[in-house]
Amino acid sequence: MGKLLPSIRQIKDHRMTPDAIDADYLIVGAGAAGMAFADTILTDTDARILMVDRHHRPGGHWNDAYPFVRLHQPSAFYGANSRELSHGTKDAVGWNKGLYDLAGGAEVLGYFDQLMQQRFLPSGRVQYFPMCNVTSDDEFESVLTGQRHRVKVKKKIVDATYAATAVPSTHPPKYSVAPGARFVPLNDLPKVAQPQADYVVVGSGKTGIDACLWLLEQGVGPERIRWIMPRDAWLLDRAKIQPGDEFFFDTIGSFARQFEAVVAARSLTDLFDRLEAGGELLRIDSSVPAQSHSGLWCPYGPASTSHCRWCAPANPLLAPL
Repeated sequence: MGKLLPSIRQIKDHRMTPDAIDADYLIVGAGAAGMAFADTILTDTDARILMVDRHHRPGGHWNDAYPFVRLHQPSAFYGANSRELSHGTKDAVGWNKGLYDLAGGAEVLGYFDQLMQQRFLPSGRVQYFPMCNVTSDDEFESVLTGQRHRVKVKKKIVDATYAATAVPSTHPPKYSVAPGARFVPLNDLPKVAQPQADYVVVGSGKTGIDACLWLLEQGVGPERIRWIMPRDAWLLDRAKIQPGDEFFFDTIGSFARQFEAVVAARSLTDLFDRLEAGGELLRIDSSVPAQSHSGLWCPYGPASTSHCRWCAPANPLLAPL
């Protein structure tokens, strides 16, 4: 079997445990993908599972996320099959008013922790090693003690970190920052202690959208927000993808219209034009061609940030934040 992480040098010393840990599955990573996979294996088989993760608790990148992070899709569509994340209620206030609940970061982390503590570990078939790194196909090491463990995997090694989801707080920026500019990851935005002349948000994905919406929600005027977007994306309207029975015809009707557009489209460009014309896809700024067809869940209804100022310089420098 090839090495899972060949770039990491193997070290054999006295800290190695004498006996190997037997498991049918070694799951590397206890984020959403790893937890959902383990939940299914635990339900559908009698296999024994070993989970190794570098974080101190389950939840993957949610452990590193900014404090106001929130799902952009209904909570009912996220998590593991055995336990529903959603409370089955609709938000009564805010930009998601009238739609089903969107779990925040703390709630998601609590959900995964309960799944581990109340279902996985009590089953007797799951062993969980947090704060550890897998160093090869048959070893992992504690980042706190240096203790190394040997593993004997009978069936599969599952790399649940393959997508390598990362938030800005875990890595340096990939662009230059002007001297004297105050530059902070999104995690530190709620720690701003005095007013700033302007706020610059770099990035057009979910994190960038969340930053703009949070600033607007806190009362920052849209004229003081500059959003640097390397490219625009198509967005899905969350109101058309809801779990409740009362949204059944809206949701199924949306899917039906999408299929009709696929059948009628003469090209890929024509397809997206048809989807936008029918309200199945949205753009924040309809005057800017969307360059990404990957899409996002529409965060808080269409055009909620349409009054922010847009710019996309080729070599962006972060202005004071």
